[in-house]
Amino acid sequence: MSGVASAQTRSERLAEYVYYFASDSLKGRAAGSVDAAKARDFILARYKECGLKPLNGGHYQIAFQRNGKHFTDVVGMIEGNSLKDEYIVLGAHYDHLGVKAGKIYPGADDNASGSAALIEIARELASKKGELQRSVIIAAFDAEELGLYGSSYLADYLDALVGLDKIKLMVSVDMVGRYGSNGSLTIEGVATIRNGRVLARDAAERHSVKLKTKNFETSVLTATDTDAFARKGVPTLAVSTGLHPQYHKPGDKPELIDYEGLDKVSGYLADFALEAASDETFEPSGKIARKHLGKARVAEIGVTGSVGQASISFPEADIATKSRMDYTAGLTSRLNFSRFGIQADVLWEQSSARFPSTEQVFGTAQTYTQQSVTVPAYFLMRSDASDNAAFIGFGGYYSYAYSHSFSKADPGWNVNPHQAGLAMNFGMKAAGLVLEWSFRWQLNELFPGAVEAHLRPSTYLKLSWMF
Repeated sequence: MSGVASAQTRSERLAEYVYYFASDSLKGRAAGSVDAAKARDFILARYKECGLKPLNGGHYQIAFQRNGKHFTDVVGMIEGNSLKDEYIVLGAHYDHLGVKAGKIYPGADDNASGSAALIEIARELASKKGELQRSVIIAAFDAEELGLYGSSYLADYLDALVGLDKIKLMVSVDMVGRYGSNGSLTIEGVATIRNGRVLARDAAERHSVKLKTKNFETSVLTATDTDAFARKGVPTLAVSTGLHPQYHKPGDKPELIDYEGLDKVSGYLADFALEAASDETFEPSGKIARKHLGKARVAEIGVTGSVGQASISFPEADIATKSRMDYTAGLTSRLNFSRFGIQADVLWEQSSARFPSTEQVFGTAQTYTQQSVTVPAYFLMRSDASDNAAFIGFGGYYSYAYSHSFSKADPGWNVNPHQAGLAMNFGMKAAGLVLEWSFRWQLNELFPGAVEAHLRPSTYLKLSWMF
């Protein structure tokens, strides 16, 4: 038995694991490297020590290739009892960034902490094997830092091996070493399992863990090893104590890890996993995070607001006035059909533009302002069928101007309350947020019977949130 295994307490073992994974001798565990292989061998030895078996009689090490490079996941299993053909998957990536510009990126929190916790969770569950109804898969992922390659490969591997309908839960343990300094443990995805928030909080109370729960993963800027499983419809939980200033920097060192907190987190996750693997009534909710949807929902509605610039063009004089700010706020809606869609908005809008004095050639310019209800509609072409897609749209708009004013004396021009024209937009939608640029060209006259003019709210920067 190794010196690591003989440590007296779980906290001491966790510290030894993290100090080894984040040591200079492993040079940052770059994915696919000889140094990552040292970490992999260490993990494999601990799996065997804990009593884990190879997955379905195969091998602990599952090798794969991506972009011509070789990587390896380390996967073990604790077989369940009455529901042994159903599975709970617990995973943590063991790779990190390696060496850059001569500096080692040790990755003590990212993700030596999660790798260490995973071993101790496995140890705890293996010691209670008789209580497990479902089988538990313990997976150490390679190449997470390169693009979640290891977890993506295992999701496909398990889909072919046992069918992902047999995977009742997948948990990613990623950066769990800063419980003390960050003040809590965060679990994202509790709404993907039935009564998930209650189950997570009940276990937290038993272990005196301060817990923050989120129904779903929402950030489009970050991703963890839940991604491939969630996109295949598996309920997932992303577990972390959060980001910190040393994230992805050479300063992410083992002396900054809160080992007492890591011990508490490991015990909590082992207890939660035991419950998920033992409770025959444990089941998915059928809900999936928006960011993990394979394709966009058919119908969506949301709120929107924009800022832009408006001007008045006078074709006969061949001039356009100085622009002023334009504001909109209202509702937006979409119908999505694979790579195509329809978007329609209902907006309150305030437009204003300056134009030359109608009284004196060199007189002070005056400002025209109107409030209107505007309805633009677009036919959209989308980059793909998923919820996160770029788009470009073409269509038209109608505005009803219910109020207007001139900053100086009213020149006596009639204002057309019914204004319409062409519209175009393009942008990107990601996890419910839509960033959009839109353009409009008024076709009918603004001051009919007086002077030919068109209100041109030409450019908008628009932000929307789809429910």
